[in-house]
Amino acid sequence: MRRNDSNASSGGRDAAPHADPVLLPPQPISPTAGAVTVIGLVALLATGLAFFGATGTNAPSAPQAGSAGNGKSGVIALSANQTQGAFRILPSAFQNSPASVLAQLNMPEAEKRRLAEKLLDGSVRLAAVTLWDRVDEDGDMVEVSAATFSQTLTIMHKPVTFFIPVQPGGVVSIRGVRDGGGGNVTLGVSTVIGPVPLPPLAPGQVVEIPAL
Repeated sequence: MRRNDSNASSGGRDAAPHADPVLLPPQPISPTAGAVTVIGLVALLATGLAFFGATGTNAPSAPQAGSAGNGKSGVIALSANQTQGAFRILPSAFQNSPASVLAQLNMPEAEKRRLAEKLLDGSVRLAAVTLWDRVDEDGDMVEVSAATFSQTLTIMHKPVTFFIPVQPGGVVSIRGVRDGGGGNVTLGVSTVIGPVPLPPLAPGQVVEIPAL
């Protein structure tokens, strides 16, 4: 009864003022977080993409950079089917009030202001991508570029979700920047069918993934 009385007594208070949405900083996530649909699980098993935590002969072999035959040295282009759902568009509240996301991007303030302008006209959208170092955590670094914006990110062995701008119909380029342990930049990405290994990248090599 006291709880009901308390609720009733607060009903006449003024509503809280409107506030911009606030997004938590990029957080490490469990590789098993989130439900996997039956269809997604079947596809995962059928395509042999159940990678996370596997090493050596147990891990599916990722295509080698420079082997795509697309005429661009050191570049491999992956299909949308291989990486479906790698980039997840943030809710519209953050597209319209992006301050909390922009504050977390690893780019100069001038670039953040330019991105804010692009968000206003709707040509660019904010998205999330989960990346990790699928072998040893040895200081591997990548440059993620999309929609004319770039960020340099250090990848960890534990998956971390980063925020990036993307352009519908465009591509996201991930370039190896620093190979911390001498075994190339060994990168994994989360997709709708589970964790997927990307091609091992030597510094300067690039993998391209469809944005949406």
